[in-house]
Amino acid sequence: MFLSIFFVVAALLPAVARGQGQPQIIVKDLAVEGNRRVQEAVILGRVQTKVGSPFAPARLSEDIRAIFGLGYFDDVQLKVDDFEGGVKVTFVVVERPFIRDVDFVGNKKIDTKTLQEKIDLKLGSVYNPVDVQKALEALKSHYEEEGYYEVQLTPETEKLPDADVRIVFRIAEGRRLTIDKIVIEGNSGLSAKQIKAVMQTQERYYFILRGVAHRQRLDQDGDLITQLYNDHGYIQARVESTDVQVDRERARVTIKIVVVEGPQFHIGSVDVTGTNVLPVEEVRRQIRLKPGDEFSRAKLRDTLDGIRALYNAVGRASVEVAPLVSQDTPARKVNVTLEITEGPEVFVERINISGNVRSQEKILRREVPMAEGDLFTSQRLDRARQRLVNLGYFETVKATTAPGSAKDKIIVNIEVTEKPTGLFSLGGGYSSVDGLLGTLDLSQRNFLGRGWEVFLKIRGGGNVQQGTIGFTEPWLFDRPLSAGFDLFNTRRVFTEYTAESLGGDIRFSHPFFDFSRWYLNYRLTRDKISDIRDDSSELLREESGSRITSLV
Repeated sequence: MFLSIFFVVAALLPAVARGQGQPQIIVKDLAVEGNRRVQEAVILGRVQTKVGSPFAPARLSEDIRAIFGLGYFDDVQLKVDDFEGGVKVTFVVVERPFIRDVDFVGNKKIDTKTLQEKIDLKLGSVYNPVDVQKALEALKSHYEEEGYYEVQLTPETEKLPDADVRIVFRIAEGRRLTIDKIVIEGNSGLSAKQIKAVMQTQERYYFILRGVAHRQRLDQDGDLITQLYNDHGYIQARVESTDVQVDRERARVTIKIVVVEGPQFHIGSVDVTGTNVLPVEEVRRQIRLKPGDEFSRAKLRDTLDGIRALYNAVGRASVEVAPLVSQDTPARKVNVTLEITEGPEVFVERINISGNVRSQEKILRREVPMAEGDLFTSQRLDRARQRLVNLGYFETVKATTAPGSAKDKIIVNIEVTEKPTGLFSLGGGYSSVDGLLGTLDLSQRNFLGRGWEVFLKIRGGGNVQQGTIGFTEPWLFDRPLSAGFDLFNTRRVFTEYTAESLGGDIRFSHPFFDFSRWYLNYRLTRDKISDIRDDSSELLREESGSRITSLV
């Protein structure tokens, strides 16, 4: 890539002859040469030199850098010609080629689509060798993640007749290195079987089940092993080293992990301080650590979570629980003191709702069992999330909190991702009783984003016609009173008679307690029997005519 300035000497001689005291040289025209795809307006839009401005070589140098900074050119030159009593400045550019195609040759174990997803080379983008190198590194990293440590990748750039390029990655995948065995050294308190059980990297006794060597997993395994030891009282344990030994001939890997266990510690005493709102006995019920047990960081975390949940249930969301852990190394004991700062009662300062594109905010807020100014509890937050999930309108529902403007205030954030709530179904079939049948189902569980549920069902054939339409308002008069109605009309032709049913119903329901509802339904139907054959039974003939049925 080059960045150069070329001045036509003939254009500058008149300027020299004028000497000092003569009028300045004026730029009379600006032009661009060599551009094929990049529009002239885009290029000239980056320069400071304008038609009518004085000719300034220093400014033109900056203009060349600005054009080059667009990233579309391999070379930018400047040409100056005498023109209409001034000069004409022409920027001569050489465009970089565009990427016309990206191909992979030699890949068999990993498909082309997967490889394309791993690189950031887009068709139609400007070719840049730096981007090709980044793509090469991304491909190599993916192959190694899949266990192909012997992979060899070679990028090739082929120039096409129109000066664009085709990039080809030639791939020699090599063999996939599989794990032959995992060797644990330095362990005495925990067995190798226990350690291997928590690792993501696994060995298998059968060839077809052997695990794949992943470098990232090995790094994570070190943390998992340390956590395992910490949960069994080995609070000074560490993974000293992880060594990967490769047998190239057999394409097998042996992983050797060296651990330093240190002494095992047990619980000495567990004390609680700072309890005023709740009885200390109630707080102690949340403690998972008992004197004499092996010290466990996982049980300590569970204890802290349990105490926080206990205080959250009584509106003390600002509670702080600080564990003070002291080691008595000679006695191999750990003494734990839980310092509790109960804090004030916390009230909801604001409820933020986001992500509802179609759904009105009103239908979300009415499902949240708390309002601004109410006492906040974690149970109410969990209940709000569950009620929003139960609506069936959202793919995901996240309910989180953030500190408010004061220590006794909290902000509730509800974030949802909507999903389709409508249904359209068109079908057909054949029945020996009804002959050819066609069905149409339309429904929407969140009509107009108001939470209304509407549906239409139509079924038609040679001997049967059915139609049903329904509507439900889940919050009538902004109260949790669900109300709805259904209208239906059915006509069915039997061998000996024709039956028709026309009617509808009105439905009501209301919750009581947290997980129960009562229902009330009134149904009114007019049933009609007609077209009875002459040779039908007397009992059937008696059913001829219409009847009204009212049912609660």
